[in-house]
Amino acid sequence: METRPLPLGIADHRHHYLTSLADEVHRTYFQKYTPLTVRWGQQITRKKRRSIRLGSYNHITTEVRIHPLLDSPEIPAFFIQSIIHHEYLHHVLGASHNRRFHAQERQFRYFRESKEWIRRHLWLLLGIKRNRNLVMPVQSAQPQMVLF
Repeated sequence: METRPLPLGIADHRHHYLTSLADEVHRTYFQKYTPLTVRWGQQITRKKRRSIRLGSYNHITTEVRIHPLLDSPEIPAFFIQSIIHHEYLHHVLGASHNRRFHAQERQFRYFRESKEWIRRHLWLLLGIKRNRNLVMPVQSAQPQMVLF
């Protein structure tokens, strides 16, 4: 079955067409399920972050929220789609990150690229100034991301 990209239309926010990105994820991976509402979350200002929740799924409202910091020209569309895919999996498989969940997560076309992107750019999302000469602190003090 051939899929064609949807027209982009009007931007949902400033940089990314979230509705089109979500529609493509739904059409490619979750077509047999009812589409979920996917929208940007609210901006919360913090001076320092040690972690960031990139997306969330509300099982009561069946709504996916994507962190508004991802609506930036520095963030690749495939990475946002990986977050949407992850949250759709919560809708389909439940809250647990078990073996089945991780196996389905790896089915996303750009899974490896997304993991590599966040590994290299988490500092950008956390608002940390990057110092190439800086040695990262011990494992327990490293910044973390949360997808759920």
